[in-house]
Amino acid sequence: VLATDVEASEQANSSYAANTANNKAFMEVVQAAGYRSTIYTMGSWVGTKMSVDKGWIADYPYNTSRDRYTSHHAWQFRSDQQFAGSYGNFDVSQLYDDFFTANQTPSPSAPVTPVPSQPAKSNAASDTDYAQTGVFKPSATVNIRTGAGTGYASVGSYTLGESVIYDHVYIRGTYVWARYLSYSGRYHYVALGVNGGESYGSRSSNAQTYSHTYYTVRSGDSFWSIASKYGISMYTLAANNGKSIYSLIYPGESLYIR
Repeated sequence: VLATDVEASEQANSSYAANTANNKAFMEVVQAAGYRSTIYTMGSWVGTKMSVDKGWIADYPYNTSRDRYTSHHAWQFRSDQQFAGSYGNFDVSQLYDDFFTANQTPSPSAPVTPVPSQPAKSNAASDTDYAQTGVFKPSATVNIRTGAGTGYASVGSYTLGESVIYDHVYIRGTYVWARYLSYSGRYHYVALGVNGGESYGSRSSNAQTYSHTYYTVRSGDSFWSIASKYGISMYTLAANNGKSIYSLIYPGESLYIR
């Protein structure tokens, strides 16, 4: 399901008819491409800012003891849920039908086997590590990965002129990896170099001198691509630099990340 998020200030200032028509046109394009679509928006906008037939409705009441928006596909009732054994906050929703699960339901006679979301254990970052804090400055482009291994997904890159503050170091087979906490609250990893061989940059133990992070804009960059790299909201990134997400940014311009 591709959900269109309708809650921006531009839509707040548009008419009910315009918002309804624009949502319909967008969803028709999605459906023509072979996907299912729905609208994600806040409860106060349903029926006031636009028509929402069946959507994914966000409403965070103080008391969540009863179901709300039961005529829709789902109700998102908080964005800061914390679960024992997991790090960070989670969005949580109550589903009222099988729309988001593509009409698939588990058989009561057969247990559901979770699909592994990580590569083989030999490529994973275990709890045994080197608690080293420092700053890594790459001398070439290095990929940012979701785990300490080349089998993990790449979610961005660091390049010459940038730096990353890390808090742990792992040696995993061929490579040495540094771990850092991204602004999204998730751990990410970069390769420091080949184990016993080539280094991909320089390391400094003085992380305190890098309390602020800046990014130099490159050709093809956007607020979305830069924010995704650092795991922050593009709205926050723009606001940190006195801009909106619709402002122009230029190669060579320095943006304050935090």
